[in-house]
Parts: sequence; C-alpha cells; structure tokens
Amino acid sequence: MKKKAVLFLAILLTLAACVTDQPATITGVPPSRSVARSAASYNSAAAEDESLPVPISVLHYAENAIRGIFEPEEGIYLGAWLMPDYPKRDFNGRAGQEQAVFVHEIDLCEDIPATWLLQCIATRAAPFFVVNPPLDTEAPIGDMLMVLAQRLGAFNLPMFIAFYPPGHGLMPAEYSVIFRYARAVFLRYAPQAAFVWIAPNVMSTIRNPFFPGSDAVDWVAVALLAERDDNGKVIDVFETFAPFYHTFEAHHPIMILPLGVSHFSHQAHSYHILCAAAEIDRVYQALQGFPRVGLAVYGDAFGFVRSVRDDFAISVEPALMLAYSKAIANRYFIPALQTEASTGRWVRSPYMGYSWKGDVFVDVQTFEELSLPLPQGAAVEINGRSFANVKNIGNISYCPLRNIVLIGGM
Repeated sequence: MKKKAVLFLAILLTLAACVTDQPATITGVPPSRSVARSAASYNSAAAEDESLPVPISVLHYAENAIRGIFEPEEGIYLGAWLMPDYPKRDFNGRAGQEQAVFVHEIDLCEDIPATWLLQCIATRAAPFFVVNPPLDTEAPIGDMLMVLAQRLGAFNLPMFIAFYPPGHGLMPAEYSVIFRYARAVFLRYAPQAAFVWIAPNVMSTIRNPFFPGSDAVDWVAVALLAERDDNGKVIDVFETFAPFYHTFEAHHPIMILPLGVSHFSHQAHSYHILCAAAEIDRVYQALQGFPRVGLAVYGDAFGFVRSVRDDFAISVEPALMLAYSKAIANRYFIPALQTEASTGRWVRSPYMGYSWKGDVFVDVQTFEELSLPLPQGAAVEINGRSFANVKNIGNISYCPLRNIVLIGGM
C-alpha cells in the first residue's frame, strides 16, 4: 500500500475509535426435494408422508425487543436485483406486486445512476446500493465517500447501502476501519441510509474477523443460492441458514441478498423449470418461519456473488415469474418500506415443533427457555425428545399456511 493510503488508514483508525436448529430426527424418509420432481410430484410426495411428524417453526413474541432501522413490524420486504436497464414497472407488473427495494451495484468512484434512481422513486421503491471499492486505488477514499454520501443524502430518501461486499481484497483490520469510517460519513451526510454488512458466506458468525462491529451495522445480509449438485438435485439452503440466523437474530435484522433458485445447470446443460418453480414456492414459504428476515432480494441479475454452474434468473422464464408471483401473493410479503420506529417483534426459538396427526407439539425446552408453565397433560416423546401438546392452549396458535406456532403476541 502506498504511503498516502497508509497515512489515511491511520487517520481512519483514529476516527473509528471515537445457536443451531436441532430438530428431533423424524422416523422415516421425508419427501425428497430432488429437482428431478415435477411440481405435481411435490404435492403427491407430501400426501404420502402425512403419517410422519412435520417440523414446524416456533415463534414467541418479545414485547420490549427493539427493531432495527426500517425493520418491518412483521413480514418480509420484497426486493429484486435486475439488470440496470430492466424496466422496474414491467417487473412489478409481471410479479403482480410492487417491490419495496431495487438493487444496483456501483464502484465507489462512479457517479450516481440518476435514471435508475428516478425509476426507483417512480415505483415507490427504496434504492439499495451495493458499493464496491473504487477502481482508482490512488484516489483519496475519504473524498469519494463524502461525495457519494452528500449526493445520496441530497435526495432525502430512505435507502440501503451494502458497503464493500465480499471480494474486496482487503485484510480484516483494513476492511473494518474503512467500513466504520464510511458508516460515520453516511450518518453525517445521509442519515436515512441503513448500512448493511454482507457476510462472506452462510457459515459466518458475529466473531467473523471481517464483521466491523454491531455499532456500525444496521442489517446483516447473506446470499442464499439454491444451486444444484452433481446429480442435478437442488441444495436445501435452509440446512445451513438456520445456524446463521440464530447467530445474528439477537443483534440485527437479516436480509437475503441475493436469493436465487437454479433452473439451469451449466455443468449438465439441463433445464429444471417446473422443479425450480416448486422450489421458489417452498423457499418463500420457509422464509416466513424466520421472523427477523426482513428483506428478501431475488437475484435476477447480480454481481458480487457469481455462479458458473447455475442460472437463477426468473425474468427470462414465464413459468418462473408466475411461480414468483404466486409465492409472494400473501400479506406477509411487504411492497413498501416501513419507516416508523417501534418496539416488539417475533423471535424464533432454536427448538423446532411438530404437527402430527392433527395435533401440534412444542419442545418442552422452549417453555423452560421462556420461563412459561408447561401445558397440562403428559409430555409426548417424539424421536427421543419431550414435547407438549399445545393444540388447545389459549395464548398459543398454529398457522398452517406459514407452518409456524405462535406463542404470545395475541
């Protein structure tokens, strides 16, 4: 690094100074999620396994929990990452729902894409900028940051800034200093910008050396890409997402950036349109069991996470756009940003529940964790763990549409 850059980093340092899901094993083999299945076969497979306990998410309401900036009271903002010249109104029309957020990727030294930003304003969507390091490494970073923050702040709009996504090439200490300085600059000149840290991968924790500190981060983002393995089967992204979620749930709202389901394998040169459509529906259904996921940005065209094996775009396939439209067609998915701050939110228990033969069961450990009395009646053992039947408990409800149990918050 040049002497000037080293000196600038020293200045920045001075300024910057100022759980895992463990559901009980289900006896038997759950329906396969192989992408070789058609959408119809997904339904028939589920019907064949009605005798097996079905895992469900368990949520409890925390009255005094503070929500992050722009974090929704309940639900998930819709978002899309499109090619810059893709008309946003056209995408909204095909999706049957307005998107709360559109994403654009820029380098720090670039001018603001005025036309793109005006399209966001016209569609009432919040702009989301993924800001990469500048191409000109000799230019003063501080000056470029100040110019960008001042120009974006002049629009006086709620927005998101994901600063220096993975692939920046910096060492952890250097990255942390620059991220924290950028956050301070935006607080000064663009206070309506929520700052986003993008985790390097779904295995990241809050102890990751690149995590710049909770005081500099508003939202945490991670990519969830349902790719295909060598056998052409879709990879279940939630097997690794659940531990990631519980790592950050208590600290920050979480966004999926980007979300993608593969419909074409470049390796096998094979299309899986119907199965991708079914998986899109399943993914958006499953996200509703993670209450602190506040934004899901579908990656129709995205940059910082690239795949040479799979194609995730939905705008090129009418069947996939239809699947997306159906998957988001309920009130849980939100078409506009909520800007009013308030308290109280749903929290996901690390212990899964089950629905089984018309009854609903919650792990007794959940009641101990919440210091709640156990429901009357004998505990039921499911695959080695103790569960209480909560079907007729007044302050506990089961939502079959979202496949969740809600404790409190009535």
